[in-house]
Amino acid sequence: MSDDPLEWLQFEKALAASVRIFEARGLTVRTGFQAIPGFPSDGFRADAVVTDVRRLVAVEVDVRQTHPDTNVGKYWLLAKHHSYEHVTLIHVYTPAYNSYPWRMRLGQFYAEKMKSELPFEYMLLDRRSATDITATFLEVKSIVAARITEEFES
Repeated sequence: MSDDPLEWLQFEKALAASVRIFEARGLTVRTGFQAIPGFPSDGFRADAVVTDVRRLVAVEVDVRQTHPDTNVGKYWLLAKHHSYEHVTLIHVYTPAYNSYPWRMRLGQFYAEKMKSELPFEYMLLDRRSATDITATFLEVKSIVAARITEEFES
């Protein structure tokens, strides 16, 4: 089983790069060190974000982070800065994820609370038991692309 954080950091980077194809459709794409649209420029970042100003799909990949709950909760705060009609968060846990279980539960709790207050959808892709990084990348990339396509074709 590959739980080498460096391999999964490459997975994270490649997954973020894979959403760049949506720029050709006129959508705004942000990756890595760019602020999430709607936050001030010194605000929160995501691994990848695709938006048309009305809707937002974000991808958060937890590799070495110990704060998966923050990767969920920051989208709650986004509502104070920008009123999106709909926000989808695709949250990916990798085998290199190393936080304690209660942080994951707290993130899921935030997501449930947010759904009752905001137009928010939470997709958890728990791949902590993945053994084939290439197959996992192709699977997750396909899920992310399909969700982005679905969101912006409606």
